[in-house]
Amino acid sequence: MIKLHQYKYKEEYTYYMLQALKAGRREGFRKDFLDLHPSDQTEFYVSLDDIKRLRIYSFLSPVEFGEIFSELEPEMQKEMILELEREYAIAMLNELPSDDAADFIGLLTHKEADFFLTRMEQEEAEDIKQLLSYEEGTAGSLMTTEVFTVDQADRVADVLQRLHSKQTDAETIYYLYVTDAEGHLLGVVTLRQLIVAAADSFIADIMNGKLIYVAVETTRGEVLEIVKKYGLLAVPVVTAADVLIGIVTFDDVFAAG
Repeated sequence: MIKLHQYKYKEEYTYYMLQALKAGRREGFRKDFLDLHPSDQTEFYVSLDDIKRLRIYSFLSPVEFGEIFSELEPEMQKEMILELEREYAIAMLNELPSDDAADFIGLLTHKEADFFLTRMEQEEAEDIKQLLSYEEGTAGSLMTTEVFTVDQADRVADVLQRLHSKQTDAETIYYLYVTDAEGHLLGVVTLRQLIVAAADSFIADIMNGKLIYVAVETTRGEVLEIVKKYGLLAVPVVTAADVLIGIVTFDDVFAAG
């Protein structure tokens, strides 16, 4: 992945992307553009006029454009969503991390929000509604519901295969959370632990049962203290019955400040 501020010829790199965009060279543009860090993709995108932005939408899939959309300021999100074709916009919202999608839907009027929610996939729409029901500034309002979960009886090799085949919508896989059939949080496995473990090991053999977690009503300030104290990249959110319902990432708790 290229970061433009580290690139010796930033203006030249940007120039060639612009030329590819203007000339309709889809594959050439995609190759250069998708090599960029999402923040640099966004910087390039916001520098374009509306004609060039329309071409961006035809060159990128809804999932790929979602990386840019999540980086935009709220007011610009509201403007840019109007440029997208309905099917494209809905497909993008379906693929956004649930917390990012909820943040956007929360900006809209009731009528506008209902327009999107009634057209999105039911599971995604229900997740968003649930997140929006939590009090602002709490773990519930900050969390994403996409979590990578594993069973105690899973073998390391099988879990690694799931990761390699990307059979997950999890926003972060720094941690894998161990749950039972009812969703109760039992333990956690770091990605590093998984990689160095013997392939035929069971998750139960390598998981850490000493859990650090928060409740949905835990305030952002309290979550921030926990993240800092324990050096966490994400913290799980559980119900009163210890059922795992989401995670708050390091990025999201700091971005909310």
